[in-house]
Amino acid sequence: MFTDRDELEHHGAAAEAWWWWGQSADATVGLFVGLHVRGQRFDYRAGLWRRGQPFVYIEELGGTGRRAGLELKPPEMWADHMCDVPFGQWSVGNEAHGVLLDDPCDAVVRPYGTPVPVTFDIEWYAAGEAYSVQHGYEQAGEIDAVIELTEGDLRVQGPGRRLHVWGEGSWPDPLVMLTRAGWMPPTL
Repeated sequence: MFTDRDELEHHGAAAEAWWWWGQSADATVGLFVGLHVRGQRFDYRAGLWRRGQPFVYIEELGGTGRRAGLELKPPEMWADHMCDVPFGQWSVGNEAHGVLLDDPCDAVVRPYGTPVPVTFDIEWYAAGEAYSVQHGYEQAGEIDAVIELTEGDLRVQGPGRRLHVWGEGSWPDPLVMLTRAGWMPPTL
């Protein structure tokens, strides 16, 4: 079905995306990281949702500064996404300035907020086999993450998922990633 090579970039694809998300075992904290690649340009998003706290959001759209593999070094941030064991383990990290948002929906429409330094250090481990989805595959897993914030380190351990898709129109909506990280929009 899939080979180890499918974990890496599919050169020649019009676009490609990798997403990781997870939440604490008690569902009070959720996070996501998303990378969309189009040649040497990329869109990068990461978020941290904490019950009763402002949403932490990082965004670099139309970015340049790709290095080898899936390492990014645009001005004012760094991120890397390393496949340690194909279909078994990924290491995902960033060092950036994000913004604090009162409403996570603002990440989709107008992500303006109070700037804050933030670092994500996420280990993602498989908890099952990858399965086919349109344009790629998805896989259940577990996360073990440390998020460095100005108020101190936050450890997040619990269930996670990841998605890898390629081809035109193959990436999910950022609002979908918020809900998969555990945040639910207010009901009307």
